[in-house]
Amino acid sequence: MIRLPFSGQAARRQPKPADNGAAVETQLSAGAQADAARNRGDWQSAVTFYRRAIADSPARTDLLVQLGHAEKELGNYDRAETAYRKYQGLHPRNVDIHVQLGHLFNRKGDLKAAFIWYEKALQLAPDDREIARHVNIARNGSSRPGLDQSRRDAMRLVEENKWSQARAALRALVVDNGQTDMIAVFANVTKEDGDFDAALKLYGQYRDYANAFNPDSLEDVEVQLGHLHKIAGDYRTALTHYIRARNHQFKRSGYVDATSSHEREIQACISEIYTCFSA
Repeated sequence: MIRLPFSGQAARRQPKPADNGAAVETQLSAGAQADAARNRGDWQSAVTFYRRAIADSPARTDLLVQLGHAEKELGNYDRAETAYRKYQGLHPRNVDIHVQLGHLFNRKGDLKAAFIWYEKALQLAPDDREIARHVNIARNGSSRPGLDQSRRDAMRLVEENKWSQARAALRALVVDNGQTDMIAVFANVTKEDGDFDAALKLYGQYRDYANAFNPDSLEDVEVQLGHLHKIAGDYRTALTHYIRARNHQFKRSGYVDATSSHEREIQACISEIYTCFSA
């Protein structure tokens, strides 16, 4: 039982001496800095540099998706939607951008809109079983009267840091109404509400959900478990989870940035462990 007090490259080439050389160098620097900020979870800096990179190289439409991700993580949902829709307008048959728009509206608590985008994605990729699961979840949720509003109300409580009220609202959604896609938010809010034992169990359920529906979320599962054990003072276990998160990041992207948040957490845990040894 956990007992603790509550706490709240890309390679760079030399610019050509031609008149567009400085612009190329600036573009590469902005893109590299944006990716580095993204990898360490510095979403505000990521937004700043992705916008700069897009301005420098409008043909790099893939940067719009990364900008949308960063805006979404900051809670700037309207700006995220604008970036995603710009990319979708340029690539109307891209499956992933339809899924990302579905995820965005899902996070906003608008299951009807999420269902529409997931269904469009499934029409483009009818054999994709993961997208089919998202369609079914959104369809079931959007067909229940008042559920969309309940999700929006719960997320508003989260944004206002009203942890106890948000926890009760999320329990009703996840436990009573089968909104299992909100398990990660429920676990995080439970941790913020100070019930660490319950949070630990919920993170286990989050892992089960990620394995079944969204393997990319396994990285976040390990990060959140690392944070939980670090707060508890169990740096060895926290270290294990942060290393797993780093491994998931490598599996997903093919590299790990030395400045990523995972690396910083790993080094912090190692420092704490060796401090304990020397005490």
